[in-house]
Amino acid sequence: MTGPARVGLADGSPLTLSIARHLIAAGHRLTAYAPSWADARQMEEAGAELVTAPAQLAHCDVVINGLVDTGAKAAFYLHDDGLLKAARPGQLFVDHTIVDPSQARHLAERAARRGAGFLDVPLTGGVQKARQGRLIAVVGGETQHLDLARPLLNAYCADIVHAGPVGRGTELQLIGHMLVSVHAVAAAEAAALIARLGLPPRESKRVLMSAPAASSMLDHCLPAAFTTSEIESGATIGGLLHAQSLAADLAARLDVPVRLLPAVRGQFAALIRRGRARHDLSQLARAYDHEAA
Repeated sequence: MTGPARVGLADGSPLTLSIARHLIAAGHRLTAYAPSWADARQMEEAGAELVTAPAQLAHCDVVINGLVDTGAKAAFYLHDDGLLKAARPGQLFVDHTIVDPSQARHLAERAARRGAGFLDVPLTGGVQKARQGRLIAVVGGETQHLDLARPLLNAYCADIVHAGPVGRGTELQLIGHMLVSVHAVAAAEAAALIARLGLPPRESKRVLMSAPAASSMLDHCLPAAFTTSEIESGATIGGLLHAQSLAADLAARLDVPVRLLPAVRGQFAALIRRGRARHDLSQLARAYDHEAA
């Protein structure tokens, strides 16, 4: 795929909207489906042609999916008017969502029956990196399909990592989400200790971030963890729950006795029960406020 492609894009999240803008800026013809009117309007303002049903993306050379909801995703691909029912030879499906790796392989098999390709391509970097066009794509799938997708991915990704066959991209990303979850809880516990000791937050962060203890989550969570906030975030407590469940399933299937993850999931679940699912990861520290009360 050397010239501008006919690209279909499903979803209307802030991250996907940034992807749409980069694709249009790169000269690709974009047709978009978004579940809500507000999201669809933003896609249209970005320069995409709108459709009202996923099946209307069937004419596109490459279809990129960002629909996270499990039911919406199943309908998108497998419903009576789902796109895999109408897939054609040479067409390519690129899925940016986190799914069970076995589901990714099933979708790839369904696509292959009709001569189409499928890649599972979870993205790292969040909304800010998406706006900058500096996401990291972790790809599972055949090399020939990645070669077709690469010119599109280059429009919004700073790096493209081929992890192996279909499903491997998601599996590597699940390991990443497991680490983020563990590091976020560790940062929350560090914040709780710093607060109880009365240590200066910014100075404490400077020391810890210059030591082997440094991590991206520590950088993200300090000093924000010291302030109660209900501001919604692109890196939310609830946003990791599904990936944690899939990571736990993956470990169980491989007979790897992960011991930290169950405790970490418990901390996330406790905050979600308290209505903090859409709050920033730094607010995991509020679990320790509750325990101290």
